[in-house]
Amino acid sequence: MGAIKDIVDLAIELESRVKERRDLDVLRQIHSLASSLQAEHAEVVERDIRVMQENATLMQAKASLERQLAEAQAEEIRIHSAIEFRRGKRTGGVWVPFCPKCHMPARKDLGIFCSAECGWNSDLSSDDLPRIISQL
Repeated sequence: MGAIKDIVDLAIELESRVKERRDLDVLRQIHSLASSLQAEHAEVVERDIRVMQENATLMQAKASLERQLAEAQAEEIRIHSAIEFRRGKRTGGVWVPFCPKCHMPARKDLGIFCSAECGWNSDLSSDDLPRIISQL
């Protein structure tokens, strides 16, 4: 805002030296426009401050929500017998077998296979799962 103040000061200084009425009117218009510009600039600065404060608040809220999401999605992961097991909220708190290759849930038919059919399968049978889970 220093430049606007300098313009206003120069216009006031020139007013004292003006000899013609027409020049005085022009200087007063310049002074009036400079004052208007100064007021608008102050409003813009205030709005910028409000936006920066809102942004800071939103960034804090975002960080908090990201932390909560990470906690909600947190899972315990263990590998046993070349099978990935996960336990967390999405598995209902129980150990569930997952494909160690693509991390999709495993199917339990006669054997243990990737549900996404990525090609992974285990040499173990689905009957072995309760014993393995008890060891986790």
